[in-house]
Amino acid sequence: MKKYPDISEIIKQKEQHRRVLAALPFEQKIEIVFKLRERREFIKSGRVISNSKKPKTESG
Repeated sequence: MKKYPDISEIIKQKEQHRRVLAALPFEQKIEIVFKLRERREFIKSGRVISNSKKPKTESG
């Protein structure tokens, strides 16, 4: 029989996070939704972000 790792701690953390989110004021929940939409649109766009702050030149 295959043994699976104990995920009870992860489940407890998720439950706690859900409680924190549920306790937020409505306005903050709406802000979170807008931020998630922005992230989704960014991901769907397929744009790539470089951590480098220097612009790349043709020579490298």
